[in-house]
Amino acid sequence: MRNIRIAVQVNKAKTSDGKEILKSSVPMRLVFEKDFDAEWLKNQLKKFEEEYVKLVGNLKNLSKQIKSAQGKGKVLLYWKFGDEAFKFIERNENGVLFLENVTRHLVRDVGVSDKMIVRCKKFRLLYPNILKIDPNRSFDSYVSTFEGGYISAKRRQERA
Repeated sequence: MRNIRIAVQVNKAKTSDGKEILKSSVPMRLVFEKDFDAEWLKNQLKKFEEEYVKLVGNLKNLSKQIKSAQGKGKVLLYWKFGDEAFKFIERNENGVLFLENVTRHLVRDVGVSDKMIVRCKKFRLLYPNILKIDPNRSFDSYVSTFEGGYISAKRRQERA
């Protein structure tokens, strides 16, 4: 395949039984040469969709764990969240198929804020080795190091 890149669109769709799923597609306005292998594109799109759906499932699971976790080690869940997103982006950034604005899609599909996604990705980028994360520190303390003094709304209320 020549050097082409195709932006994938991931949208929510309903199956015949009413179940909501994520479905990937390419823009309808794309025009390919006569010898383009449509079956290849169909297979690649299916792989991409499966990978994205797996990512969304993993991030939803981690989000639930983060919400229910207490104290020591919770920061490692934030790192894992960022790691999942980071690895997906890294695997797909130079591929033929890619997802524009991954954060926007994850906000919609995982149900977390864009700030959380951005902060977790940045956390993973700045601390690529999980063994360098101190499980006794809070995620907020790490965020404050790379956002220059960030204090969460909850923490501000506690201090007031």
